[in-house]
Amino acid sequence: MELSVEKKCMDNIHEEIVSIKSMLDRSEDFNKIIKSPVLSRDLQKVLVISILKKASISKLLINFFSVVCLNRRSYLIGRICDRFIEMYVSSKGILTAELSSATELSEVDLSLVKKYIQESAGSKVNLITKLEPSILGGYILKIGSLMLDGSIRSKLQGLKISMRKG
Repeated sequence: MELSVEKKCMDNIHEEIVSIKSMLDRSEDFNKIIKSPVLSRDLQKVLVISILKKASISKLLINFFSVVCLNRRSYLIGRICDRFIEMYVSSKGILTAELSSATELSEVDLSLVKKYIQESAGSKVNLITKLEPSILGGYILKIGSLMLDGSIRSKLQGLKISMRKG
């Protein structure tokens, strides 16, 4: 983070980190490479570098993740990406909100939720959406330590508890 600020390329590095995180989330093979205890650190480094080069990642990040691999910490690449994103968002004064729903929401619904959160919080919002069929319907909104649970699952659990007492 400090090096990207020093080199005045924090926004570009953020975009690349998000791209790497996305690759990790989508590629089981990439995850196997970085988490494999069987591969030598040199081979892990070569594989990770070749993947990052194909993804057009900057030399700065390629060098950084090379050192991570050589120090046998490649299994931490996902967490490193998450932490950088958290630090970037915090430095920009952006609030992160996570919205879980049973079904995929339309762009109109997402923009309304984002607008409402921005108006309530008074700052920009990075809205992360998750699909969780187990909540049956409704939504769960997490903003920092605040959680608003409007899911059908939680309402049914509350009803079940109140029926046992009554």
